[in-house]
Amino acid sequence: MWRIFKRILQASLALLVLGTLATVWLMARGGAFKTIEDSFAGGECSALPLTGSAEDIQPDRERNVVYLSLLDRRGLVRGEAPQGDILRVDLSEPELRAVTALRDRPAHFRPHGLSLHIDADGNRHLFVINHPADRASEPELVELFREVAPGEFTHVRTFSDPLMISPNDIVAVGPGQFYVANDKVSGGVLAAALQQFGVGGSPLVYVDGERAEVVSGNIAAGGGISASNDLRQVYVAETSAQRLRVFERTGSGGTVRELARIPLGTSPDNIDVAPDGSLWIGAHANVFALIQHFTAEKPAPSQVLRVALRDGTQADIEQVYLNTGEAISASSVGVQIDGRLLIGSITERKMLVCKL
Repeated sequence: MWRIFKRILQASLALLVLGTLATVWLMARGGAFKTIEDSFAGGECSALPLTGSAEDIQPDRERNVVYLSLLDRRGLVRGEAPQGDILRVDLSEPELRAVTALRDRPAHFRPHGLSLHIDADGNRHLFVINHPADRASEPELVELFREVAPGEFTHVRTFSDPLMISPNDIVAVGPGQFYVANDKVSGGVLAAALQQFGVGGSPLVYVDGERAEVVSGNIAAGGGISASNDLRQVYVAETSAQRLRVFERTGSGGTVRELARIPLGTSPDNIDVAPDGSLWIGAHANVFALIQHFTAEKPAPSQVLRVALRDGTQADIEQVYLNTGEAISASSVGVQIDGRLLIGSITERKMLVCKL
Protein backbone atom coordinates (compact mmCIF):
# COMPACT_ATOMS: atom_id res chain seq x y z
CA MET A 1 0.00 0.00 0.00
CA TRP A 2 2.83 2.41 0.91
CA ARG A 3 4.53 1.70 -2.42
CA ILE A 4 1.34 2.59 -4.31
CA PHE A 5 0.83 5.73 -2.21
CA LYS A 6 4.47 6.73 -2.82
CA ARG A 7 4.04 6.39 -6.58
CA ILE A 8 0.84 8.44 -6.48
CA LEU A 9 2.63 11.12 -4.45
CA GLN A 10 5.58 11.20 -6.86
CA ALA A 11 3.25 11.44 -9.84
CA SER A 12 1.30 14.25 -8.17
CA LEU A 13 4.47 16.18 -7.41
CA ALA A 14 5.68 15.70 -10.98
CA LEU A 15 2.40 17.00 -12.34
CA LEU A 16 2.57 19.98 -9.96
CA VAL A 17 6.09 20.83 -11.09
CA LEU A 18 5.16 20.46 -14.74
CA GLY A 19 2.07 22.60 -14.23
CA THR A 20 4.11 25.30 -12.47
CA LEU A 21 6.75 25.29 -15.20
CA ALA A 22 4.07 25.48 -17.89
CA THR A 23 2.40 28.39 -16.10
CA VAL A 24 5.67 30.30 -15.76
CA TRP A 25 6.49 29.60 -19.41
CA LEU A 26 3.09 30.85 -20.54
CA MET A 27 3.41 33.98 -18.39
CA ALA A 28 6.87 34.73 -19.77
CA ARG A 29 5.72 34.08 -23.32
CA GLY A 30 2.66 36.28 -22.79
CA GLY A 31 4.84 39.18 -21.70
CA ALA A 32 3.98 39.12 -17.98
CA PHE A 33 7.62 39.79 -17.02
CA LYS A 34 8.41 42.34 -19.74
CA THR A 35 9.43 45.86 -18.85
CA ILE A 36 7.27 48.19 -20.93
CA GLU A 37 8.63 51.67 -21.59
CA ASP A 38 7.11 54.27 -23.91
CA SER A 39 8.90 54.35 -27.25
CA PHE A 40 7.99 56.25 -30.42
CA ALA A 41 10.44 57.95 -32.76
CA GLY A 42 7.74 60.00 -34.49
CA GLY A 43 6.10 63.27 -33.58
CA GLU A 44 3.22 64.07 -31.31
CA CYS A 45 0.03 62.04 -31.07
CA SER A 46 -3.55 63.20 -30.66
CA ALA A 47 -6.76 61.28 -30.02
CA LEU A 48 -9.81 61.31 -32.26
CA PRO A 49 -12.78 60.62 -29.93
CA LEU A 50 -15.21 57.88 -30.99
CA THR A 51 -18.45 56.44 -29.63
CA GLY A 52 -16.91 52.96 -29.65
CA SER A 53 -13.59 51.30 -30.39
CA ALA A 54 -11.96 51.00 -33.81
CA GLU A 55 -10.74 47.41 -33.62
CA ASP A 56 -9.82 47.44 -37.32
CA ILE A 57 -8.88 50.26 -39.69
CA GLN A 58 -8.87 49.97 -43.48
CA PRO A 59 -7.19 52.66 -45.60
CA ASP A 60 -8.20 53.91 -49.03
CA ARG A 61 -4.88 55.49 -49.92
CA GLU A 62 -6.03 56.72 -53.32
CA ARG A 63 -8.47 59.06 -51.55
CA ASN A 64 -6.56 59.56 -48.27
CA VAL A 65 -9.49 58.07 -46.36
CA VAL A 66 -9.75 55.36 -43.69
CA TYR A 67 -12.69 53.20 -42.60
CA LEU A 68 -13.14 52.14 -38.98
CA SER A 69 -14.87 49.05 -37.58
CA LEU A 70 -16.78 50.72 -34.74
CA LEU A 71 -18.43 48.95 -31.81
CA ASP A 72 -18.76 49.67 -28.10
CA ARG A 73 -16.80 46.55 -27.19
CA ARG A 74 -16.38 47.64 -23.58
CA GLY A 75 -20.18 47.68 -23.32
CA LEU A 76 -20.26 44.24 -24.90
CA VAL A 77 -17.94 42.93 -22.18
CA ARG A 78 -20.30 44.39 -19.56
CA GLY A 79 -23.18 42.37 -21.01
CA GLU A 80 -24.84 45.19 -22.94
CA ALA A 81 -26.18 44.79 -26.50
CA PRO A 82 -24.53 47.53 -28.57
CA GLN A 83 -24.86 47.91 -32.33
CA GLY A 84 -21.95 49.01 -34.46
CA ASP A 85 -21.14 50.98 -37.58
CA ILE A 86 -18.48 51.55 -40.21
CA LEU A 87 -17.08 55.07 -39.96
CA ARG A 88 -15.16 57.11 -42.51
CA VAL A 89 -12.40 59.58 -41.69
CA ASP A 90 -11.11 61.91 -44.42
CA LEU A 91 -7.48 62.62 -43.55
CA SER A 92 -7.42 65.59 -45.95
CA GLU A 93 -9.75 67.60 -43.73
CA PRO A 94 -8.08 70.19 -41.45
CA GLU A 95 -10.07 68.89 -38.49
CA LEU A 96 -10.60 65.14 -38.45
CA ARG A 97 -14.06 63.77 -37.82
CA ALA A 98 -15.59 60.31 -38.05
CA VAL A 99 -18.86 59.96 -39.96
CA THR A 100 -20.87 56.91 -40.98
CA ALA A 101 -19.94 55.30 -44.28
CA LEU A 102 -23.08 53.16 -44.50
CA ARG A 103 -26.37 54.23 -46.05
CA ASP A 104 -27.96 51.09 -44.67
CA ARG A 105 -26.88 48.15 -42.56
CA PRO A 106 -28.23 44.82 -41.28
CA ALA A 107 -30.70 44.99 -38.40
CA HIS A 108 -28.09 43.32 -36.18
CA PHE A 109 -24.56 44.61 -36.75
CA ARG A 110 -21.52 43.91 -34.59
CA PRO A 111 -18.56 44.49 -36.91
CA HIS A 112 -15.11 43.08 -36.30
CA GLY A 113 -12.50 42.70 -39.07
CA LEU A 114 -13.07 44.52 -42.35
CA SER A 115 -11.44 44.72 -45.76
CA LEU A 116 -11.70 47.14 -48.68
CA HIS A 117 -11.42 45.86 -52.24
CA ILE A 118 -10.89 48.21 -55.20
CA ASP A 119 -11.16 46.64 -58.64
CA ALA A 120 -9.45 47.73 -61.87
CA ASP A 121 -12.32 50.08 -62.68
CA GLY A 122 -12.20 51.78 -59.29
CA ASN A 123 -15.32 50.08 -57.92
CA ARG A 124 -15.14 49.66 -54.16
CA HIS A 125 -16.54 46.93 -51.90
CA LEU A 126 -16.33 46.60 -48.13
CA PHE A 127 -16.27 43.16 -46.53
CA VAL A 128 -17.15 43.11 -42.83
CA ILE A 129 -17.28 40.30 -40.26
CA ASN A 130 -20.55 40.51 -38.32
CA HIS A 131 -20.82 38.59 -35.04
CA PRO A 132 -24.24 37.32 -33.89
CA ALA A 133 -25.74 38.09 -30.48
CA ASP A 134 -25.22 34.50 -29.34
CA ARG A 135 -21.91 33.32 -30.79
CA ALA A 136 -22.31 29.88 -29.22
CA SER A 137 -25.41 28.98 -31.22
CA GLU A 138 -25.98 31.50 -34.04
CA PRO A 139 -24.01 31.56 -37.32
CA GLU A 140 -21.16 33.97 -37.93
CA LEU A 141 -21.66 36.32 -40.88
CA VAL A 142 -19.76 38.31 -43.48
CA GLU A 143 -21.53 41.41 -44.82
CA LEU A 144 -20.75 42.79 -48.27
CA PHE A 145 -21.25 46.49 -49.00
CA ARG A 146 -20.93 48.29 -52.36
CA GLU A 147 -19.96 51.94 -52.81
CA VAL A 148 -22.77 53.98 -54.36
CA ALA A 149 -21.26 57.45 -53.85
CA PRO A 150 -17.75 58.52 -52.82
CA GLY A 151 -17.24 57.07 -49.35
CA GLU A 152 -20.85 55.88 -49.03
CA PHE A 153 -21.81 52.21 -49.12
CA THR A 154 -25.00 50.19 -49.30
CA HIS A 155 -25.54 46.63 -48.12
CA VAL A 156 -25.51 44.04 -50.92
CA ARG A 157 -25.55 40.59 -49.35
CA THR A 158 -24.77 38.39 -46.35
CA PHE A 159 -22.59 35.29 -46.42
CA SER A 160 -22.40 32.51 -43.82
CA ASP A 161 -20.75 29.12 -43.62
CA PRO A 162 -20.08 26.60 -40.78
CA LEU A 163 -16.35 26.81 -41.54
CA MET A 164 -16.35 30.31 -40.08
CA ILE A 165 -16.25 29.02 -36.50
CA SER A 166 -14.81 32.17 -34.93
CA PRO A 167 -13.89 34.73 -37.60
CA ASN A 168 -11.60 37.50 -36.44
CA ASP A 169 -10.35 39.16 -39.60
CA ILE A 170 -10.93 39.13 -43.35
CA VAL A 171 -9.09 40.10 -46.52
CA ALA A 172 -10.78 40.53 -49.88
CA VAL A 173 -8.94 39.42 -53.01
CA GLY A 174 -11.79 40.01 -55.48
CA PRO A 175 -15.28 41.51 -55.71
CA GLY A 176 -16.73 38.37 -54.10
CA GLN A 177 -13.63 36.45 -53.04
CA PHE A 178 -12.03 36.62 -49.61
CA TYR A 179 -10.07 34.80 -46.92
CA VAL A 180 -11.24 34.56 -43.30
CA ALA A 181 -8.91 34.01 -40.33
CA ASN A 182 -10.53 32.18 -37.41
CA ASP A 183 -9.10 32.82 -33.95
CA LYS A 184 -10.38 29.71 -32.18
CA VAL A 185 -10.21 26.00 -32.75
CA SER A 186 -12.74 23.25 -33.09
CA GLY A 187 -11.99 20.21 -30.97
CA GLY A 188 -12.75 21.26 -27.42
CA VAL A 189 -10.65 22.24 -24.41
CA LEU A 190 -7.59 20.14 -25.26
CA ALA A 191 -7.25 21.66 -28.72
CA ALA A 192 -7.63 25.15 -27.24
CA ALA A 193 -4.95 24.42 -24.62
CA LEU A 194 -2.51 23.08 -27.22
CA GLN A 195 -3.02 26.22 -29.27
CA GLN A 196 -1.56 28.30 -26.43
CA PHE A 197 1.71 26.45 -27.00
CA GLY A 198 1.71 27.36 -30.68
CA VAL A 199 0.12 24.14 -31.89
CA GLY A 200 -2.30 25.10 -34.62
CA GLY A 201 -5.90 24.27 -35.11
CA SER A 202 -7.79 27.34 -36.36
CA PRO A 203 -8.89 27.04 -39.99
CA LEU A 204 -7.93 29.58 -42.63
CA VAL A 205 -10.96 29.73 -44.93
CA TYR A 206 -11.28 30.88 -48.53
CA VAL A 207 -14.63 31.90 -50.00
CA ASP A 208 -15.20 32.09 -53.75
CA GLY A 209 -18.64 33.57 -54.15
CA GLU A 210 -20.90 30.93 -52.63
CA ARG A 211 -18.42 28.20 -51.72
CA ALA A 212 -16.11 28.05 -48.68
CA GLU A 213 -13.14 25.77 -48.16
CA VAL A 214 -10.34 25.35 -45.62
CA VAL A 215 -7.00 26.13 -47.24
CA SER A 216 -4.92 25.74 -44.07
CA GLY A 217 -6.09 24.00 -40.92
CA ASN A 218 -3.24 24.68 -38.52
CA ILE A 219 -3.37 28.42 -37.76
CA ALA A 220 -2.48 29.20 -34.13
CA ALA A 221 -5.30 31.70 -33.50
CA GLY A 222 -5.61 33.95 -36.56
CA GLY A 223 -5.90 37.45 -35.11
CA GLY A 224 -5.25 39.29 -38.36
CA ILE A 225 -4.96 38.70 -42.08
CA SER A 226 -3.93 40.74 -45.10
CA ALA A 227 -2.58 40.31 -48.62
CA SER A 228 0.30 41.74 -50.59
CA ASN A 229 -0.43 44.64 -52.90
CA ASP A 230 -0.32 42.32 -55.93
CA LEU A 231 -2.56 39.78 -54.07
CA ARG A 232 -0.01 37.01 -54.63
CA GLN A 233 0.73 36.47 -50.95
CA VAL A 234 -1.46 36.17 -47.86
CA TYR A 235 -0.23 37.10 -44.39
CA VAL A 236 -1.77 35.72 -41.19
CA ALA A 237 -1.02 36.97 -37.67
CA GLU A 238 -0.88 33.96 -35.35
CA THR A 239 -1.69 35.51 -32.00
CA SER A 240 -1.08 32.42 -29.84
CA ALA A 241 2.15 31.42 -31.59
CA GLN A 242 3.45 35.03 -31.65
CA ARG A 243 4.45 34.78 -35.27
CA LEU A 244 3.59 35.78 -38.81
CA ARG A 245 2.63 33.14 -41.36
CA VAL A 246 3.39 33.88 -44.98
CA PHE A 247 1.49 32.04 -47.72
CA GLU A 248 1.75 32.14 -51.49
CA ARG A 249 -1.46 31.92 -53.48
CA THR A 250 -1.26 29.13 -56.03
CA GLY A 251 -3.38 28.74 -59.13
CA SER A 252 -6.48 30.79 -59.88
CA GLY A 253 -8.46 29.75 -56.79
CA GLY A 254 -7.83 30.17 -53.10
CA THR A 255 -5.27 27.42 -52.50
CA VAL A 256 -2.11 28.52 -50.73
CA ARG A 257 1.41 27.24 -50.12
CA GLU A 258 3.27 28.12 -46.95
CA LEU A 259 6.44 30.15 -47.43
CA ALA A 260 7.51 31.10 -43.91
CA ARG A 261 6.81 31.28 -40.20
CA ILE A 262 8.38 34.43 -38.80
CA PRO A 263 8.69 34.81 -34.99
CA LEU A 264 7.65 38.26 -33.74
CA GLY A 265 8.23 37.98 -29.99
CA THR A 266 4.83 39.51 -29.27
CA SER A 267 1.17 38.66 -29.86
CA PRO A 268 0.18 40.11 -33.25
CA ASP A 269 -3.28 41.31 -34.21
CA ASN A 270 -4.41 43.12 -37.39
CA ILE A 271 -2.08 43.63 -40.35
CA ASP A 272 -1.95 46.53 -42.81
CA VAL A 273 0.24 46.44 -45.92
CA ALA A 274 1.85 49.77 -46.82
CA PRO A 275 2.49 50.88 -50.42
CA ASP A 276 6.15 49.83 -50.11
CA GLY A 277 5.03 46.31 -49.21
CA SER A 278 5.96 46.50 -45.52
CA LEU A 279 3.56 45.07 -42.95
CA TRP A 280 2.35 47.27 -40.08
CA ILE A 281 1.04 45.10 -37.26
CA GLY A 282 -0.87 46.09 -34.14
CA ALA A 283 0.27 43.88 -31.28
CA HIS A 284 -0.16 43.03 -27.60
CA ALA A 285 3.13 43.10 -25.72
CA ASN A 286 1.61 41.74 -22.50
CA VAL A 287 -1.30 39.34 -22.88
CA PHE A 288 -1.82 39.10 -19.12
CA ALA A 289 -2.19 42.87 -18.88
CA LEU A 290 -4.67 42.60 -21.75
CA ILE A 291 -6.74 40.11 -19.74
CA GLN A 292 -6.69 42.46 -16.75
CA HIS A 293 -7.71 45.27 -19.08
CA PHE A 294 -10.88 43.37 -19.91
CA THR A 295 -11.63 42.13 -16.40
CA ALA A 296 -10.56 45.11 -14.28
CA GLU A 297 -10.25 47.91 -16.89
CA LYS A 298 -6.53 48.37 -16.15
CA PRO A 299 -4.26 49.83 -18.87
CA ALA A 300 -2.80 47.33 -21.34
CA PRO A 301 0.29 48.06 -23.46
CA SER A 302 -0.08 49.08 -27.09
CA GLN A 303 2.49 48.14 -29.70
CA VAL A 304 2.96 48.55 -33.46
CA LEU A 305 5.57 46.69 -35.51
CA ARG A 306 6.85 47.28 -39.02
CA VAL A 307 7.87 44.06 -40.77
CA ALA A 308 9.80 44.26 -44.04
CA LEU A 309 9.87 40.91 -45.82
CA ARG A 310 12.87 39.77 -47.82
CA ASP A 311 12.10 37.14 -50.49
CA GLY A 312 8.94 36.32 -48.56
CA THR A 313 10.84 34.11 -46.10
CA GLN A 314 13.07 36.49 -44.11
CA ALA A 315 12.12 39.70 -42.35
CA ASP A 316 13.50 42.85 -40.78
CA ILE A 317 11.36 43.68 -37.75
CA GLU A 318 11.18 47.17 -36.29
CA GLN A 319 9.18 48.32 -33.29
CA VAL A 320 7.60 51.60 -34.35
CA TYR A 321 5.44 52.30 -31.33
CA LEU A 322 5.22 51.07 -27.73
CA ASN A 323 3.16 52.55 -24.92
CA THR A 324 2.27 51.36 -21.43
CA GLY A 325 -1.40 51.86 -22.21
CA GLU A 326 -1.82 55.35 -20.83
CA ALA A 327 -2.08 56.94 -24.30
CA ILE A 328 -4.16 54.09 -25.73
CA SER A 329 -4.67 50.57 -24.40
CA ALA A 330 -5.01 47.23 -26.16
CA SER A 331 -3.85 48.26 -29.62
CA SER A 332 -5.25 45.99 -32.32
CA VAL A 333 -4.22 47.78 -35.51
CA GLY A 334 -1.63 50.24 -36.81
CA VAL A 335 -1.96 51.90 -40.22
CA GLN A 336 0.69 54.07 -41.86
CA ILE A 337 -0.88 56.63 -44.21
CA ASP A 338 -0.27 60.24 -45.22
CA GLY A 339 2.80 60.57 -43.01
CA ARG A 340 0.80 59.46 -39.97
CA LEU A 341 0.41 56.38 -37.85
CA LEU A 342 -3.20 55.57 -36.93
CA ILE A 343 -3.69 53.24 -33.98
CA GLY A 344 -6.96 51.51 -33.16
CA SER A 345 -7.88 49.58 -30.02
CA ILE A 346 -10.06 46.66 -29.01
CA THR A 347 -11.80 48.70 -26.32
CA GLU A 348 -10.73 52.36 -26.28
CA ARG A 349 -13.26 54.92 -27.52
CA LYS A 350 -10.73 56.74 -29.66
CA MET A 351 -8.27 56.41 -32.49
CA LEU A 352 -4.74 57.65 -31.93
CA VAL A 353 -3.30 59.84 -34.70
CA CYS A 354 0.49 60.16 -34.59
CA LYS A 355 2.84 62.08 -36.85
CA LEU A 356 5.62 60.00 -38.38
